[in-house]
Amino acid sequence: MRFSQTGLPLLAALVLSACASKGGDSNTASVNLEVLHGPTFIEGGNATGEQDITVRTPYFAFAISADSGALVDLALAGDGRYGADLVRSLDFVPGEQAPRLSELQVVEQSDQRVVIELRREWQGRTLTSRYEVNRDTAGIRLSTTLPSAESVFAGYRLERNEGVAARPDYNDLPNMVQAHWTAASLQNELGILYESDDLRKNRKGSKVSAWLSAGSLGALNADKQLYAGQGRAELALLELAPASSGFEARLQDLRRRWSRGEKVYLGGDSGKLYAYTPNGRLTADYASAAGKGHSFLSFGPQVYPITTNFGGTAQPFTESQVEFRSEVGLARAEVWLDGKQVAGWKINGAKWFRTGVPVPPNHTWMQWVVEDRNGKRAYSNPIWIK
Repeated sequence: MRFSQTGLPLLAALVLSACASKGGDSNTASVNLEVLHGPTFIEGGNATGEQDITVRTPYFAFAISADSGALVDLALAGDGRYGADLVRSLDFVPGEQAPRLSELQVVEQSDQRVVIELRREWQGRTLTSRYEVNRDTAGIRLSTTLPSAESVFAGYRLERNEGVAARPDYNDLPNMVQAHWTAASLQNELGILYESDDLRKNRKGSKVSAWLSAGSLGALNADKQLYAGQGRAELALLELAPASSGFEARLQDLRRRWSRGEKVYLGGDSGKLYAYTPNGRLTADYASAAGKGHSFLSFGPQVYPITTNFGGTAQPFTESQVEFRSEVGLARAEVWLDGKQVAGWKINGAKWFRTGVPVPPNHTWMQWVVEDRNGKRAYSNPIWIK
């Protein structure tokens, strides 16, 4: 197996490795990106080998095993220090046969960006994977090239350590819903979102990308400043899939997938994605809410849920209530049920409008759509019907 590193002379790497092994001040959150070689300083960490790699960022620290190439430790920063290990393993899993690591190297290292690349042998083929980290973004971009013509059950899988605190329920809505939503324009690869600790599915040879959010959703431009490292940050694993068609075609494809019960959601490659952030616009809240579909995509007006959150589940015979808003005035609204429009309203320029419909039984999903006087629309993510 060959290991190499860039950006650090061997002597400096050995010194950092020794410091990490002894603990030192490594548990203090870093203000820059740093790469350490040797046993990790992360409390309860599994990366104990001399060739293991630990990366320190202002928001989190993580360690990669030189035996497998998997991410085996991750700690979030809080109050200026890194906490305990939250992750048992995060890795790309190709089928049933485990790959064998042949090369692990730091291919790019600066104060702004670190890229770690690994090559593994699998069924006579080479898998190339990368971990990419930027100093100002609280997350890791993951990618693997899967050189296989036939379909393989593969993808990224996150295994958490036991004892992780329960995650918040974003389906509970306070009365003043508008104050708890954050709008952002997302990167192109977040056109369709879904969050799961296990992203494996049947795939043919291609590049598979995912985002491990440790406090943010990656590259985004928010209406209001998002902050991380405060409050309750959390991990979220999301699939990255480049948008390859126009919005209307993607919407129709999503509606077909919703009718099959697939928990995939509108992202924000165009327009703005409003996500439910009840804990004060934490970037971690935004990432988790967006990945669970607690959001709506807007090209102008807004649509806020009053009863069941978007991406949540409604009981039949209850009522789904929403509130529409637009500075230029509202024109019309629609309700879609399992791929068909079943109701609509004309709205004569009001800037605020609230309405509701009964939730019918024996259906899979419902969606709200609103249009303003300029012909711009907003699309909710589906409300699932129990």
